[in-house]
Amino acid sequence: CAYVMSAIRIAWFKVYQPLNYYATYFSIRVVDFDIETMIKGYDAIILKIEDLENKGYEITKKEGDVLETLKIALEATARGIKFANIDLNKSDAIKFVKSETEENTLIPPFRSIDGLGDTVGKTIVQEREIKEFLSIEDLQKRGKVSQTLIEKMKSMKILTDLPDSNQLSLF
Repeated sequence: CAYVMSAIRIAWFKVYQPLNYYATYFSIRVVDFDIETMIKGYDAIILKIEDLENKGYEITKKEGDVLETLKIALEATARGIKFANIDLNKSDAIKFVKSETEENTLIPPFRSIDGLGDTVGKTIVQEREIKEFLSIEDLQKRGKVSQTLIEKMKSMKILTDLPDSNQLSLF
């Protein structure tokens, strides 16, 4: 009886509160993401799913987990939910959050970046609360972010508003 009641509650949220349902689902149940594909939307997700399914038995465990995540992301995007890019000032360390500015949009957490763990994500959020990051160099020092992750964040256009260093240039 308890399992049936739980299933009914989950189904109710999935139908009547889909944004809350998917935010919770991705925050609690999912570990492996392809966040870059999810941000691109429905068509990109379909292409990535086809690529992974075409691997057949050659698919790795991680790719299989990402495939399952993409299937749920496809369902969410088919229902009109979008995934925003990770935001240095709005993203949580671990949880997907609802966007305050865009309707039906989820902002992914820092841990959804491949290679960025929960500890670094929490450090970024803690340091952001103390004082705004002034530069990429400042983020790297205070947030304990490796150069590899900085390059990944640059390629994802997360750091476009930050200068490279704290030093001012006169020329």
